[in-house]
Amino acid sequence: MNFTFFTLGGKQFWEDVFFYQGWRIQRCVITGRYRLLDAWDIRRESGKLQKCQIAFIRYAKAYQLLSTKRKAVIFIHGFGRSKDMFKKMASQFESEGYVAAAINIPTFFKSFENIALQLDLLLENLKDIKEINFVAYGFGGLVLRKILSQSWRWKNNMRIGKVVTINVPNRGAIWAEKASHSPLLLKIFGPAIRIYDSDFIDQLPDFPSYIELGALTTRHPMGRFVSKFAPKLYRTFFPNPKDSHSATTKDVISIKTLHLNSCSAIKVITHCINFIKNGKFVSSQKIKKL
Repeated sequence: MNFTFFTLGGKQFWEDVFFYQGWRIQRCVITGRYRLLDAWDIRRESGKLQKCQIAFIRYAKAYQLLSTKRKAVIFIHGFGRSKDMFKKMASQFESEGYVAAAINIPTFFKSFENIALQLDLLLENLKDIKEINFVAYGFGGLVLRKILSQSWRWKNNMRIGKVVTINVPNRGAIWAEKASHSPLLLKIFGPAIRIYDSDFIDQLPDFPSYIELGALTTRHPMGRFVSKFAPKLYRTFFPNPKDSHSATTKDVISIKTLHLNSCSAIKVITHCINFIKNGKFVSSQKIKKL
């Protein structure tokens, strides 16, 4: 017998395979068990996938979960992070009339290829969406390069709108590249960290040229000092903003912020909304702050 109770929403042990109106079906990467969470991360059902799907249909009818929104923004988090890093940004996009889906990826437990397959499955299961946009942070941007370069079936069902990448290491990350060569650290961080190796990144297809792509980077006020005077080891934590640019980038912007989670900074959120709506980071249109 299943009881409803609050959860933490997934973090590193649960992957999202279905999303609708804030409800999601997740799969545990350890046990293979599925669960249905509502928009407040309360577990409504668990067990096999079909059981969770039937339960969702029942709740959708009971709560009349009918979406009138046709445009969605998919948020893909960074390595070792969770969907919660986009909590504030997703709320702002919702207020602008978008379906905002922050996707949970267990980056410590799956290979890069399997993570791409997970997102493909989730996008295939999206309902009532006609246009899909993306905001991807760090590692998530590399995953997005992978899924946008392949001919997934979901592309036939919806239009791809605009893409914002935030601090994506398109030229690799030195600290992660070194970690991926250590057998011990590879066991701790999992196989997906191998993608940070510059050789693997070079093999990734770039973003398709037809995509409206904006590259946003954040910088800490100490970054300039560290890049000039600190030992080389510490400079790897303050990468050059140009490392996040892509050959297909249409607009770029660099923002100074003290936030540990830069995706919660109102400046970052505002520029992301501007680009998804207007195709440029700087806009005269004011964003309604929650």
